[in-house]
Amino acid sequence: MKKSAGWWLLVAATATYMGIQLSQTIRNRNAWPFCSYNMFNYYIPDRATQVRVVLMTDKGRMIGPADPWPLLPLEFFRVISFIVRVFVSSSDTVVRDRFCEAAIKGMNERPWRDWDEVRASFRAPPGERFAGMELYMVEVDFRMCDPGDRAHVLKADLIHRYDPGGWFGDAPEPSLWRIVDCVGKE
Repeated sequence: MKKSAGWWLLVAATATYMGIQLSQTIRNRNAWPFCSYNMFNYYIPDRATQVRVVLMTDKGRMIGPADPWPLLPLEFFRVISFIVRVFVSSSDTVVRDRFCEAAIKGMNERPWRDWDEVRASFRAPPGERFAGMELYMVEVDFRMCDPGDRAHVLKADLIHRYDPGGWFGDAPEPSLWRIVDCVGKE
């Protein structure tokens, strides 16, 4: 069966596209619409700095430590950009408090479900509302810290507390963190 000119054109276009895609992948370059998929191919050091959040309800119940991804109805990887811009790159407490206030209001009044890469919002237990928030910068060692336990860290530093009702001050002092020392023992 003889192939038509259109069929050969399709084969040539596909081969060209695949060749360019392969070239972008090998050279680790991105040139739209081609992608090297380098987001899946990178070196992770043994130690990293991450953000954790602790929420307090109006009944004094603590939720967390947890990843901050459910604070905003955005893709989880974009939430970190907001956190860094508001809490790390800026020291303006007014901006930080407004961010926390808006995040808490959104979770209390219009919680969202997870979808694709958007994590579901934190949800307060029935009959409770979120009233305060603490954000921590933590250091983890992927060789020693349990990746499923967000409280298992090398160290944790409070970077901001939003507590307009004084809920954190009235709460008992639970041990939030399971600190690992340098030799890997708790």
